Amino acid sequence: METSGTFAPETRADALEYYEDVGPVAQVVVREATKAMSFDAEEYDERVTPEVIRTARDAVFAEQLAVHVGEDSEFDAWLADSEFDDDDVVRIGSDNVDNVVWHPIPFADTVIAATYQDEPDAAASTLRRNAFGRVYREEFYESGR
Repeated sequence: METSGTFAPETRADALEYYEDVGPVAQVVVREATKAMSFDAEEYDERVTPEVIRTARDAVFAEQLAVHVGEDSEFDAWLADSEFDDDDVVRIGSDNVDNVVWHPIPFADTVIAATYQDEPDAAASTLRRNAFGRVYREEFYESGR
């Protein structure tokens, strides 16, 4: 089993704090990308809405999430040793492949898991987007963030 990514929040407060911390990073990324696309000030003001910045923040946050990568048997062993049970797992993908990526979210009593055959990086990115969409988005937007 390997782990990629850097952020594994244990609590909702940790997740919210990190989400706030990546806000300025997202703004810089959007600003620099629009410079590279030669946006002038008027076009920037017209096209870069709060939703654009929020989407960038969501993506930056999600792509930093720690994801475990391993074979199906490694996931099963991890799950057996964890505080989670099978009912806490949201599974994405086919049952007919040998590998899985997963991200535990303790404060939501949830593990998001995605199966894959040959592309662990693509599976990890899909998993991160799903974890954000299924759990973190609700946590952040419910809090008014």
